[in-house]
Amino acid sequence: MTTPAIIIYDDGHGRFGPLTSLRAVFDVRTGALQTHVRIAKALNMPVAAFWAPDRLAEVVSQNHPDSLGKLESARDGVCLLVNGRWAGVRFAQQINGLDLGQAVVQSDGQILAAYLDQRDVGEFIRSGCLQLPDKTRTVRIQDRVLIERPWHVLNELSTNLLADLSTSDVPVFQSSDHPGVITFGDHPIRVGQGARIMSSAVIDAEYGPVVVESGAVVNPLVVLQGPCYVGRDSVLVSHASIRRYTVIGPSCKIGGEVAASIIHSHTNKAHAGYLGDSLVGSWVNLGADTNVSNLKNTYNPVRVQLDQDTDAEDTGRTFHGAIIGEYVRTAIGTRLSTGTVIHPGCMFAVTGWAPKFATPLGFYTDAGRQPYDTDKFIATLRSMMSRRDTRLTLAEETLIRSLVIDK
Repeated sequence: MTTPAIIIYDDGHGRFGPLTSLRAVFDVRTGALQTHVRIAKALNMPVAAFWAPDRLAEVVSQNHPDSLGKLESARDGVCLLVNGRWAGVRFAQQINGLDLGQAVVQSDGQILAAYLDQRDVGEFIRSGCLQLPDKTRTVRIQDRVLIERPWHVLNELSTNLLADLSTSDVPVFQSSDHPGVITFGDHPIRVGQGARIMSSAVIDAEYGPVVVESGAVVNPLVVLQGPCYVGRDSVLVSHASIRRYTVIGPSCKIGGEVAASIIHSHTNKAHAGYLGDSLVGSWVNLGADTNVSNLKNTYNPVRVQLDQDTDAEDTGRTFHGAIIGEYVRTAIGTRLSTGTVIHPGCMFAVTGWAPKFATPLGFYTDAGRQPYDTDKFIATLRSMMSRRDTRLTLAEETLIRSLVIDK
């Protein structure tokens, strides 16, 4: 049987607010892993190429060097095209079992994956990955598994995180390597090479596994409650309480209390303050005592407005915190209400509750919103990123500038 090349695509469907302002949907961290990594694991095949809409093409090309329609990498002329909104857990068997000329679709017609001859791939890509060739035979599933809103990521967090932790190849924790660490529970505890778990840290694996990646530092008096994940080179500050279903991406610095949230890379929340049931982008800095409400005092489902030109939607969730885009900064004592949405590049310095919806590249004070000077903002980003030996690429800068609404 011919082995297909996997091509993961962003079909542009769904509405994700700041989660996908600066990244393709398959680059969203939907558990311990970004979705594209989980897909490759689930299908047990390397990804040959990526495809994304024109707006994101250059950034995706930089993040994935063999990407953006390089279909010549397909071996023997067959391709397994996989929707980047599929989390890579449920229905993996159906996708792995596809025959050439078949596709897996939801009951509403949305495509999870299609196994096509290379000559049909171009037609599929040209349609924006929305239209199958007429001759394609479909395998229809009744469940709706493609994510369409950010709260779907939160809904699936427990499933995705447990799947990710179960396939981790990080070494099992050895108490002799980390004297004085308090552990209990029967689930696996895994600690990467070079990670440091300090004496008097507590790892609670009673309700789920814990994975701490290489280079991470867990300081004294930190409590880690599984299931949870701490990414490579991240630092947990003393007295941090990392509660169940928390994901901390690489190179973060985290303190205070965090629960049931996903934090992308290079984000700092180094001081006291609560963050729960939230999705936080990269390069975010939450100032001391920034607190996020995740429960309405009426206990009603939380409503969320994702974009400036859309109405608030009912998430169906009683617990829902904030959705925070890249490069957001909050001053000390900032308070964010349930269902707050902050688009990339915002700064909050307010004495009361922050606005529940914030448009990109705005400086919010008690006097209201003022637009950032974009050149000054870019210069600040370059300075911030240089402290982590990272640089802002031209493609990233161009994409950020495209978000400016004050033109």
